[in-house]
Amino acid sequence: MINFSMPKWVKNILQKPLDIKQFTDAEVADLKQKLSKLSSTNPLVSVVIPAWNEELGILHTLISLANTNTKYDVELLIIDNNSTDGTAALLKSLGVKTFLETKQGVGHARTCGLHQAKGKYILTGDSDTLYPAGWITAMVEGMLNDSQVYCVHGSYSFLPSDSTPRWQYGLYEVLSGFIIKRKEKTQPFLNTLGFNSGFIRQKGIDVNGYDIETQRTFRGAAGVSEENATEDGMMALRLMQSGGKIKAIDSIEARVWTSDRRIQLDGGLKSALMLRIKKYL
Repeated sequence: MINFSMPKWVKNILQKPLDIKQFTDAEVADLKQKLSKLSSTNPLVSVVIPAWNEELGILHTLISLANTNTKYDVELLIIDNNSTDGTAALLKSLGVKTFLETKQGVGHARTCGLHQAKGKYILTGDSDTLYPAGWITAMVEGMLNDSQVYCVHGSYSFLPSDSTPRWQYGLYEVLSGFIIKRKEKTQPFLNTLGFNSGFIRQKGIDVNGYDIETQRTFRGAAGVSEENATEDGMMALRLMQSGGKIKAIDSIEARVWTSDRRIQLDGGLKSALMLRIKKYL
């Protein structure tokens, strides 16, 4: 179901500052305590998020994950891809487990997370995205309940910007939903996006899933890759080719809220929609 306005939990997070210096000591301590619940030493699930210069961006993502409600043991890993701002210091102050990947590129960062993670299942996210409290449970159970499912992906809505109101994005998501459903029948790997997907960790290692010819850098500078897929789509494609299923998780708890950065990189809402219509229809 498409929301033409933002749910209350999203609004509550967006009302909070993006600069941790504007938080009180009590608020910082509370966030740190909540995040500590995502630091299992024997996790079933590893949530892996790459970050590059997100000192003033990742805090809302962390707040959303801190509100997670799940019965499964979870570890949260942030992969710092050579940040030059205060990203590393912010993560350290909150006690978030962080690994440094010096090779620049989203795929390199995700590969680092793939090999550092301890969970049987990996959920992948981004540092400009908000996750519902039931996201981890909804995504993981899509694999737990069917051994033939190697990979899952959820849906998404865009956070409004000053230039584009939420109702316009809601309309865009309704229209683009027809394209997404069409791809799901024959090319589900194209719907598997790194900010809202998951897979069986060992299966990902077995297929060397993030190894693509040219790695994307952050902020949307795209490189050339096989089958027109990026590192997340390539992981899903290889998992499918190895005999696994890709499953779309339709639950509202699997719908994340992400920035409109991707739309703006395509030239705005109208250009993005026309680009997708020409490409897939």
